[in-house]
Amino acid sequence: MRCPLTNREKTCKIVIEHISENGNDNGSNDMAEKLSEKVYHSIKADIDSGVIDGRSFLSEAQLAKQFGVSKAPVRDALHLLCSQGYLISYPRKGYMLNLYSSDEINQIQVIRRQVEKLCVKLAIENASDEEILSLKEFTEQQMGSSDPSKTNNTMFHLRLAEITGNQYLPGILQDMLYKASMAAIKSSSDLEKHQHIVNALLERDLEKAELYLEEDIMML
Repeated sequence: MRCPLTNREKTCKIVIEHISENGNDNGSNDMAEKLSEKVYHSIKADIDSGVIDGRSFLSEAQLAKQFGVSKAPVRDALHLLCSQGYLISYPRKGYMLNLYSSDEINQIQVIRRQVEKLCVKLAIENASDEEILSLKEFTEQQMGSSDPSKTNNTMFHLRLAEITGNQYLPGILQDMLYKASMAAIKSSSDLEKHQHIVNALLERDLEKAELYLEEDIMML
């Protein structure tokens, strides 16, 4: 079964260049860690963008072949993705995306809503006009796109978290947004709602910003 990884060519190029620069020292721990990291980010990018089919198994052997590496860095990357909740390991079968039950979806939504409200509150308190205008520019660029995706939706909310002045919020929110996307809570961007949120931030109007944020999160 073929796993359609769009980052395959780029990752293979990186692997080849890395080997050329560092020689054939296959026993190098540093090299193994870097290969594992590249494979991890490539697989995760395809998970985030919805390229990987949630009903198909990921095979260590097939992924190793696609990336042009041994099974070891692939296995390390897959184990890390499992530990982070992105994948589930099935012995002698492979790995599958971690999908969520209706009860888990409700729990995710409760936490996500509170985290995002905190992001809005802190952005109003701490973000400069220039930072908010940068978020507005990003939203306007997406309005001109004919194919807004859930990846763009994720980027909007992460950029919002980044201007809160709290270094931990982007990582916390990224985990929530991933789980929300895997639960099919949100399949695409609502760019109009994003514009309303940004305008409310510029007005430093917390009540209005939270209202539009709530509508954006709850839209299926």
